[in-house]
Amino acid sequence: MAHTHLEAAVVGALSSDGGGGTPVVLDHPLRVALLGGELVANRLRAHPRLRVILPTGHTPLGMYAALRGHAADGSLPARQATLFQLDEYLGLGPDDERSYSAYLRRELAGVRLGAVAGLDGSASDPDAEAARHQARLDEQPIDLVVLGLGRDGHVAFDEPGSPVDAGVRIVSLHATTRADAAGDFGGLERVPQRALTVGLRTLLAARELIMLVSGESKGEALRAMLEYEPSDRCPASLLRGHPRLTVVCDAPAARLLRSQPSWHSDRAVIVLGHREPGVSVEQRISDESRARLRRAERECRAEPPRAVILTGYTRTPGGSSEAEQMKAEWSLSGVPAVLEEAGRNTAENASRSLPLIRAIGGVRRVTVVSSAWHVRVPYFFAPYRKLGLRLSFAWALHGPWWRLLWQELQGARSMARQRDRAMGAMRLPAELELTPVGDAS
Repeated sequence: MAHTHLEAAVVGALSSDGGGGTPVVLDHPLRVALLGGELVANRLRAHPRLRVILPTGHTPLGMYAALRGHAADGSLPARQATLFQLDEYLGLGPDDERSYSAYLRRELAGVRLGAVAGLDGSASDPDAEAARHQARLDEQPIDLVVLGLGRDGHVAFDEPGSPVDAGVRIVSLHATTRADAAGDFGGLERVPQRALTVGLRTLLAARELIMLVSGESKGEALRAMLEYEPSDRCPASLLRGHPRLTVVCDAPAARLLRSQPSWHSDRAVIVLGHREPGVSVEQRISDESRARLRRAERECRAEPPRAVILTGYTRTPGGSSEAEQMKAEWSLSGVPAVLEEAGRNTAENASRSLPLIRAIGGVRRVTVVSSAWHVRVPYFFAPYRKLGLRLSFAWALHGPWWRLLWQELQGARSMARQRDRAMGAMRLPAELELTPVGDAS
């Protein structure tokens, strides 16, 4: 059977990477958006000064609804965060209701951000506007970028053929991109032919990438991104090597991917990171976390879960969190890894992971992986049972037992207070009773 134009452009050796190349496959597009919202909320709680780029379009609408819900009850610390606009149609000013700037204002109404760095598509000098936006992006590293995926494999408005080192610039929109936007403009002839976009250079330099993909029409592009040789004909595929890329999609979008047992699992695995200041080597994953990762991999090989949640807030000075370092080392193909960074201790690791599990949906069993000396873990996770989740534990045997066990016993005096405080601050998304819209098997 002949390949389509997109497949032909990227067909080649199949990749074998296990991290970003393995998507979290969910039953419904609303779950894709909801998990995206919970992940963004988690990062804001972990990093109140978050520098974030968020997408536009139809797929992330549920993500913005989730963020508005968090903001409405005061649980979203966004007042010090900075939002950067990802792209904009050339010729549309911020006050034009068809502009992406107006879209972001509508969807983030009630979310009080510290600053919004927008793109003005009506600027008299678009090249100068592009340079100005790039300069703001380059002031400090971007912590998080959330992306969608175009039918032709584009991300932002980085269309096929975009160079990997491109910055913010003016681009000509491909016919497929304009056709997909025709409904929002009342006809193809009204869709602008050019746009401003953030380039792949900025996306690749970000600390973390999350891609949200839904719908059967994205299946070909998603396969090109994840399963074929990276190529500028499918710009999204050039992001696949990012060490902290997470792809979340629904079953129809995954229809052309090689099916994995994890897609149909009712289990999640939580791996607790561990770092000891002054003991763990800076800028390197700790020995304890590495031992727990290996234990988790054995669990996942025996029974692949829907997702692995890697937790660990503690950062090396000026560097990455333990969870981020674990994500970069997760290499088990077929099992996707999701980051949880907001939990500052084991009690909060439990409470901050639970909203992610609820958003994923269909999880009935949770396995928690930690060290055998970590004796408080079952107590902190016990509230999961009240929500009908079946708990199990897997233990890594590595570690200076007596010293770490003594620290655990010392902490027992405050563990009830810690658990009550952590669970009291938790905000669970509403349960969704949704009928699957497709089967990716």
